[in-house]
Amino acid sequence: MRLIRSLVVSVVVAGALVVPASAGLGPSVHGGGSADDMTRFGVGISGGTGHFECLMPAVMTVQAAVTGVDWANSTSARFHGVAAVNLAANNPFLLPAGPMARGATFFAIVTPGGPGSASVDLEILGMSFKGQVEHGQITIEP
Repeated sequence: MRLIRSLVVSVVVAGALVVPASAGLGPSVHGGGSADDMTRFGVGISGGTGHFECLMPAVMTVQAAVTGVDWANSTSARFHGVAAVNLAANNPFLLPAGPMARGATFFAIVTPGGPGSASVDLEILGMSFKGQVEHGQITIEP
């Protein structure tokens, strides 16, 4: 299962990186990797829309369509959209594994850079998940 999740993140990140710079007007946020809490993430936003995926081992998976960017500058970007949330087996909520929510609104704030400097903060279903990037990178083009 871990291998499948890693492959999914790799595909999302690779797809995000091959989007041409002329894909549209508006901010772009790209990157992927893993955070200090073992979360794996991938983000590909061009022209203000795109995709975001967050895999939290033993907790849940968030697969999201980014519908807008609230702000993007050289130090951070905030984007929002709707997501599907699937719970992992033996999750800390003591709920059955599988689909938990569809069409859940979310927002995320990211900071650019690489290990030790970039971060990903996700707010979804009234919960907050904050992580510092340990492997990978995030770029923001306002």
